[in-house]
Amino acid sequence: MATISIQTQKEKKLKILHTIYGVALGPGDPELVTLKALRILKEADVIFYPGSSFKGKQKSFVYPILEHHGLTTKQLEGFFLEMTLDRISAEKTYDETVVKIESAHKEGKKVAIVCEGDLSLYASFSYILQRLQTQKLPVSLIPGINAFSLGAAKHQIPICLLNDKVAIIPRESDMEKMATYFQNFDTLVLMKIRSNWEAIRQLLEEKKWNFYYCERLGTAEEFISTNLKEISERTIPYFSLLIIKKNHTHD
Repeated sequence: MATISIQTQKEKKLKILHTIYGVALGPGDPELVTLKALRILKEADVIFYPGSSFKGKQKSFVYPILEHHGLTTKQLEGFFLEMTLDRISAEKTYDETVVKIESAHKEGKKVAIVCEGDLSLYASFSYILQRLQTQKLPVSLIPGINAFSLGAAKHQIPICLLNDKVAIIPRESDMEKMATYFQNFDTLVLMKIRSNWEAIRQLLEEKKWNFYYCERLGTAEEFISTNLKEISERTIPYFSLLIIKKNHTHD
């Protein structure tokens, strides 16, 4: 005998609430997106992506990656951060974005939030994650390839071997301090070098360390070099880094 199921209005209103995914897209090359990341994004209903805003102009480093994989047919929600060290504007953007994420989640949509590089390394996603955790929303993270791993691959060098110690250093302005890092570390990865490039350049010239420069990795504008004169003639972009190794000299 067939069983007849009668659904009440209350049951019809119940929605399945999906896990919210944080998805890292890697350093820029669309082919360096992991298989899991791509699957999650293809299954998503709405994708939140970061960008920058400067003098009223908005742009996003990750949008071309979404475009490459045919994901622009999805509902895309950009959140754009002002290019300034003032955190008040950024905090407001994060707050507003999380409100939208929570709303989409409660509507029963599958939500993904993407970021460049890896989402645990200097990623704006971390500030959104804190807010999602405060709201006790279900979150799962998909890691990605970070920029300095791609940089080492492009230069074909190891970041570390055996018992080597590695330090990741952002925006170091004290060059005397930086010179002492090699007392405890074998490899330095310098991130966000644009703001103090001139001081770093002088130190590289003085110390004759073996260094590996990278900019805009994984993009059509990618540039790598170990020639200090060549690098010094360039305008250092935001997406740039240096890998420095001790106990080596240039050929």
